[in-house]
Amino acid sequence: MSSDRNEDDQIGEILDGRNGRSALDAGAPYLERDPELRGVLEIADLAWESEQSAPPLADDPVAAMLGLVPDPEIELDGKALASARKQAGFTVSTLAARLTARGWDVSSKDVFAWESGRNAPQVPALINAIAQETGTDSDRLRRRNREDPERAKLAAVIASATFKNLAQRWARIQGTTVDLAASALESRMLVAVHRGGAPDEEILLDSLEAMVTAVESSADQ
Repeated sequence: MSSDRNEDDQIGEILDGRNGRSALDAGAPYLERDPELRGVLEIADLAWESEQSAPPLADDPVAAMLGLVPDPEIELDGKALASARKQAGFTVSTLAARLTARGWDVSSKDVFAWESGRNAPQVPALINAIAQETGTDSDRLRRRNREDPERAKLAAVIASATFKNLAQRWARIQGTTVDLAASALESRMLVAVHRGGAPDEEILLDSLEAMVTAVESSADQ
């Protein structure tokens, strides 16, 4: 990028011109010239999606009652899943299709990843649905959650003074509370991480800083 000012101008133009599209789609012409923008635009999309969504599931008592709130203390056991699936006579795609029919957004790639020990879901209702489809006791599909270095890295980012400052600035821009602003910046961050491994903490914070600064600049104009 030629300069910080130029970078901020580019990001501001992209966010102003999205018109309901994702920032990545709106910024496609810029990405051809400046691939480094991709990380910033991905964070912008995550933050925007968070602002459009309902309050966090963790704050919804009905969601908690239905088992839709992730439980950080448990996760799906990949080996137990593979065993249960095979005993039920299902292929990976068959199980994914049956879960999709129940309303879960699950692909064959997701099931394969879970059985490989990656991105294990922590949603009790989803684990129960898998148990019902495979005719397995749901307790056999659960295991205590082990330490996840990617989650630990993100927790460190969220706890940093820099992130808290960014949340305060985002709250001023959006006209909302600091807690809601922090949730917007945090929301679905694990999704971004699992797209290719946890980014360096400094890179992640720099991306958030660039996004917040660009929106602030647009608001001041």
